[in-house]
Amino acid sequence: MRLRRPGRLRTLAALMGAAAVLAAGCSAPEEVVVVIVTTPGAAQSQVTVPASSEPSAQPTSPTTQSSLSLAKAIRIASSPKFESKDVGPKEPFTVTVFAGTIKDIAVATSDGVPVEGGLDEKKVTWTAKERLEYGTKYVVKGTAVASDGSTKPIAGSIATVNPSSTVRASFQRPIANGETVGVAAPIILTFFESIQDKAEAQRALKVTTDKGEIAGSWGWLQDEDVQGNGQKYSFAHFRPKDYWPANTNVHVEANLRGVDYGNAWGREDIAADFKVGRSQVVKAEISSKRLIVIRDGSVVENYPVSYGKEAEPGRNTVSGVHVVTEKYPEFKMCNPEFGYCNIPEKWAVRINNNGEFIHHNAEVEKAGLLGVANVSHGCINMGGADAQEYYRSALYGDPVEVTGTGVPMTEADAIYDWKYSWADWKKLSRLNS
Repeated sequence: MRLRRPGRLRTLAALMGAAAVLAAGCSAPEEVVVVIVTTPGAAQSQVTVPASSEPSAQPTSPTTQSSLSLAKAIRIASSPKFESKDVGPKEPFTVTVFAGTIKDIAVATSDGVPVEGGLDEKKVTWTAKERLEYGTKYVVKGTAVASDGSTKPIAGSIATVNPSSTVRASFQRPIANGETVGVAAPIILTFFESIQDKAEAQRALKVTTDKGEIAGSWGWLQDEDVQGNGQKYSFAHFRPKDYWPANTNVHVEANLRGVDYGNAWGREDIAADFKVGRSQVVKAEISSKRLIVIRDGSVVENYPVSYGKEAEPGRNTVSGVHVVTEKYPEFKMCNPEFGYCNIPEKWAVRINNNGEFIHHNAEVEKAGLLGVANVSHGCINMGGADAQEYYRSALYGDPVEVTGTGVPMTEADAIYDWKYSWADWKKLSRLNS
């Protein structure tokens, strides 16, 4: 007679009970999961089965548990971070949802002015489409939603810096007035204080043309005390690699509002549209005693002239690419070093700020020295009819290429942008890296 093993029988009974449950489960509307755990020699085997199918007897459903966990998994971040203070208005403002998407979002100033923005294709990041204002609080409200439909509120705010003062900037005339200029005219942007972070300012500058992209670069020239009152200004110039293409429409903009200069903030955005006219390049080789005008690639004039007297220091016409900046029907010349002042000369075209002009000189013309000898005090002297004709043809920004003297142009001779090779000019940019 064999003895029974109670543990084995209890296990068998449990299996039979489980089979009954499985059989009953075949007619249930939903799949059930049964986990059977047996322990040989244990007092009782454990069987895990679903609870009663009655609604009142059901535990928290898997769907409800999933909803709670997905909602809690949503994370919301902004750049700049919510509650940030003294934010720069030019900083991009974004709100991003992780482990979910943005159902709705509204961004507005604290007094209710909405901020235009947009969602990306995946609806996880909202980005402001407009720059922020100084001294303003921005409030964000919205809803993030998980994949199961559970939601989480989006809420936060940031505040922008409120500077006590800002720095004004402007483009130099005649470009600021939209006039037609010569092919060597640089774009000159003046900051009415000395700014520290010139690289950040340069990132806000943009030049476009109707001829497509043109090789060119911004260069920062030396800060100067223009007014002589101890207040230095900063200057950024843009020049092409070579001269501008003739008959080109140019647009320049400086989106400076909200730019952090390190020691100050940008006041406003400015822009200008101007036209580069015909190409007129003057060739002025000292030893030739001639002034050759090349217009749109063809020689149109070949004038007899007199350049500075090289035998006497201080009377040379300096070598380099000069740029026409002003012209006067009559201008009073003054050079105390050589004993004259307030001498009226007609048809005066300024090509340098060191006193060099192209102008009529009646005495030199009367003496028959034009095309014969260089006797001026640095200016380019012409006959009356020739000077008037050239005067009428000259535009701000026309290049006058002086060669053949032993005195090169320096930083003291404005506009001196073209004294630099292209490689050296690019070194004046603050965005070379």
